[in-house]
Amino acid sequence: MRKNIILAALFMLAISFTPALADSGGLFTGNLTTADAVGTGVGYFGGFVGFGDNMSTVYGTFTYGMAEYTDIRFKLGFSDIDYHDSDPKIMLGFDFKYEIMDYDDTLHKNPFDFAAGAFLEYADYDYSPMLEFGGNLIGSIPYRFKSGQKLIPYARINVRMERIDPEWGDANTDFEAGMNLGAKFEMTTDFNLYGEFELDGNTGIYLGLEVRAF
Repeated sequence: MRKNIILAALFMLAISFTPALADSGGLFTGNLTTADAVGTGVGYFGGFVGFGDNMSTVYGTFTYGMAEYTDIRFKLGFSDIDYHDSDPKIMLGFDFKYEIMDYDDTLHKNPFDFAAGAFLEYADYDYSPMLEFGGNLIGSIPYRFKSGQKLIPYARINVRMERIDPEWGDANTDFEAGMNLGAKFEMTTDFNLYGEFELDGNTGIYLGLEVRAF
């Protein structure tokens, strides 16, 4: 019951964000991670696609556990802005997160996983290079099945600086906010599936998978 109340509160918060996002360019790569850190020395490779109303993106990731509660992640791929005669351009991204609350910590009995972090995304589009830099909060709750598999709903709120430099006008820097709602299906400890909906200037759907490398 407590978990359901928390999820409902996060969903209502996402809806409250929606009217303020219409003028945002939006993020390229979504969130596609839970608040739970992967663990020290653990690495994952991922492949993801995003279909949004402002842009579509396909990219790969490498996630590495720097410490027990700290992850870093690198992103590289292609992003195609929704504009006449535009071509896909190389997209770069980086983020990190620090897990503040661990659901599996039996000593403190936390009600969910909770993490804070920062991110950077850049793409040199034909008509307007775009840079995104900001911070986020992520919350997630694991639901374990008898088979050992887990379904992990999550939500992220981000606040960021968004800089657009169109060739037909002056550069513009704004502060924006967005929300991501999704779920990770942990089929095994080595293989995960993701599905996500982004409520942002680039409102869309993100899908993908993750495979443990070491």
